[in-house]
Amino acid sequence: MGTEMPVTWKVDFGDILEVLNSGVRRSDVFMGIGLNSATSDPSISHVLSTKGAGVQLVKTDLTDEEKKSVAHEFGKWIRANGFRELLETFSIYLLRLYDVIYNLHQAYGDGSKIMDVRRFERLGICDQIDYLRKFISILDERVTILQSLNQARNCYAHRRGLVGDADLDADTGTFDVSWLRLVYEVQEPDGTIIPEEEMFGRFLPKGGAVRIRVELTKKSFAPGDELVLEKEDLKYICLCVHTIGHGLADETLKYALARGAEAIPAPEPEVKAISQDDQQ
Repeated sequence: MGTEMPVTWKVDFGDILEVLNSGVRRSDVFMGIGLNSATSDPSISHVLSTKGAGVQLVKTDLTDEEKKSVAHEFGKWIRANGFRELLETFSIYLLRLYDVIYNLHQAYGDGSKIMDVRRFERLGICDQIDYLRKFISILDERVTILQSLNQARNCYAHRRGLVGDADLDADTGTFDVSWLRLVYEVQEPDGTIIPEEEMFGRFLPKGGAVRIRVELTKKSFAPGDELVLEKEDLKYICLCVHTIGHGLADETLKYALARGAEAIPAPEPEVKAISQDDQQ
């Protein structure tokens, strides 16, 4: 009987992270194009196509008030689709991370104790996060953030961005959307802190150090409020999801190593001598 060769299962975390990275980029770019178009002056034509004989579903010429209304509704539509892209991609990304955890359990003989990958895929994003916490560390603050962003997606999708009872926190009676934001500030030599909104264009005779810190930000909405998040908010929400996602990849890698997996170092880049002929 021949000796069985050990099976090597290689996980490319770079490939997994690209699922997250591409989803965040798409959301950022498409919301940027859409919301900039919504506020364009003069407004962009709303007519889908001028070709074809006699097909007209909407008015060709709109009043100024109608143009404002269309632009406002278009902005909500863009936010709704931006959140859908961001959160659905994040769910796919969680599935890829869970696939690593699942296969680790299969490899080490306790696969019957863990949820099947196909069942995990059918879970909602909040349930996916809750189940992942059985294996990897996810801070409560970040769970709360992801839950609030997912609920914002639901509000846009099911209530056209009008906050309803299903969105409200039972204790506060409001809907709080939260995310992590980068905050810039300057610290002067005597310890005085100059906040971001006051630091630009300000003369510092004794100099100062620019500091960046991460701060939890939230916006609260009452029942019936329109869920309006500004472009700057959306930019930081995209960055927040990107940051949390990379943190989950780090935790999954730690989990794999703790269960006996081996890290394969990245290959060293080739160093090639360049001759004088190559430079010509």
